[in-house]
Amino acid sequence: MLVNSFDTKYGTTATKYESLDNSFIKILSSKKKFYRIFTSVVENQSIKSLSETTLRSDITGQVINTILTHDSNSKHFLYYMGDVFKKDKMNNNIKQFRQHGVEIINLPKYKSFKEVLLILEKVLRNILKKNYTYVFTDPKISENVNYLLERKNYKNNISKFVNIFKKNIQSPIELNLEKDFFSQDYHQDIFFYVYSNISKKIIAQGGGYQYKKNTKKVEGFGFSCNVDYLTELI
Repeated sequence: MLVNSFDTKYGTTATKYESLDNSFIKILSSKKKFYRIFTSVVENQSIKSLSETTLRSDITGQVINTILTHDSNSKHFLYYMGDVFKKDKMNNNIKQFRQHGVEIINLPKYKSFKEVLLILEKVLRNILKKNYTYVFTDPKISENVNYLLERKNYKNNISKFVNIFKKNIQSPIELNLEKDFFSQDYHQDIFFYVYSNISKKIIAQGGGYQYKKNTKKVEGFGFSCNVDYLTELI
């Protein structure tokens, strides 16, 4: 059964999607330690209507659960291409988005941060050349703190990531220091997004996370690109 909320690309748009898929695979497959993973979209396979369907709104959670189940101790270098479904904030309708993403699991956080950002920068440079900006924040900002820099430990924490970024990447960077900032619930230490200077849309986002389940623990860093928005810029 084809649910009418599932999107179908064709013509020029389909060609753009194929080009972005091939470019992403080429970049990641050249790094021999990265393995591609495949993710499913619908959790409840016996659907009768869209309202009965559990749709994935984020892929990282699925990756974390898989690692916890199979091998929570080893280092993992993963990439994926998949679809997510999110509610539109304006009309509450479910919208489909295609993602390309990278997850590095159980590597020291500053090392994984550097590697993840270098890959993302290569992806964006290959597609857009320029006209995008990185924005960083600290997801631990307290509700009682209006601005990040009011607490020295937060300033030092985010500064380490920013310094690594500046030493390795030449793209523009900004800090969002307000407490009312969006992020997935699992991000700790650092969260970032990349927006297009042309469309002002968020074309990529990512960050670091730690997750515990019973006696198992994983630490990771990753990013995802919004392929739909990228196709609008090429």
